Amino acid sequence: MHYYVRGDSLRRYKVLICELKNFLVKILSHRQKILIKKGFTLIEVLCSITVFSVLFMTALFIQVDALKVKTYNEEMNNCTLVMEYVKNSIMYNYSYDSLLNLSMKEKTYIDCSNLKFQHIKNINVTTLFSDEKPLKEPYIILKVTGEKVLKVNLQLHAKMYGNIKVEECDFYKGNYKK
Repeated sequence: MHYYVRGDSLRRYKVLICELKNFLVKILSHRQKILIKKGFTLIEVLCSITVFSVLFMTALFIQVDALKVKTYNEEMNNCTLVMEYVKNSIMYNYSYDSLLNLSMKEKTYIDCSNLKFQHIKNINVTTLFSDEKPLKEPYIILKVTGEKVLKVNLQLHAKMYGNIKVEECDFYKGNYKK
């Protein structure tokens, strides 16, 4: 069988073949775009996981640093309260002679690492002093100078971010008779 196609039909046939060819090209290029897009979404997911991980680790480090600062502040507050308690105890409860006696025995160190302010009120301050320098901070050093009027210097040595910080407190105790 032979089919005869007229000129007008031949042109339609060519247009139809051309449209079919364009349609196939579009489908193939769209398929390639879909394949490329799937790979691109995988890269997007990996990038978003990386960004999320970096943000999460940053937040975690900030929380750890905040916890360190909070712990340090609590320790410094406790040591400052202990030093204030020692100062007030020496100032109001010690006599001139007992302070000289403590100074002569060279018991000038208080280890604050295990002291809690809540428990120190039940302890006699004299028992806290020792003649051995503590191995680690925080600790308090008592220095007494003078003859008739004693200058008492309390120094709180504490380690702050790797550096030793010293806080001082001075007061006077005299040999007064009423």
